Amino acid sequence: MRQAQPDDLAGPLTSFITRGHHIADVIDVRELIEPAVAERAAKNITAEELAELRGILAAQEEKVAVGESYVEEDSRFHEVIGAAARNELLVTVLGVIWDVLRASRDEWLQTEKRAHESLEAHRRILASLERHDPTAARAAAAEHIRAVGEGILNLIKAEVKPA
Repeated sequence: MRQAQPDDLAGPLTSFITRGHHIADVIDVRELIEPAVAERAAKNITAEELAELRGILAAQEEKVAVGESYVEEDSRFHEVIGAAARNELLVTVLGVIWDVLRASRDEWLQTEKRAHESLEAHRRILASLERHDPTAARAAAAEHIRAVGEGILNLIKAEVKPA
């Protein structure tokens, strides 16, 4: 009998989440999990992963400066932190949550104000990871994820308002 792999969970979990669950619940789960992932990553992150995060952040800054989409850099930033937590199951669950939120998140990230707020939040998260400070990493990630979640929910509310 083969041992279950984290990826074995992805399909059924995606189906479960997208079937009748309100996006606010998905955002709430992200707000619960991702700060804990950042906290754990602060303990485990390597110099190579920190260098990768710095490169991703630099690319994000360049794209924001010229008004280009930085969705790929944003996703990769969170993925590297997830990998640094050293728990494949957590990364799989987060991957499903990111996929479910992708369209709303991508639209929210396109606003000028959000772009600069995201950069600042990523700088704070990276600084806490560089110090290997789990408490600061959790706090910085929690604030970032909360702000993104609120933005997505506000965006959705604005889209469903009658004209």
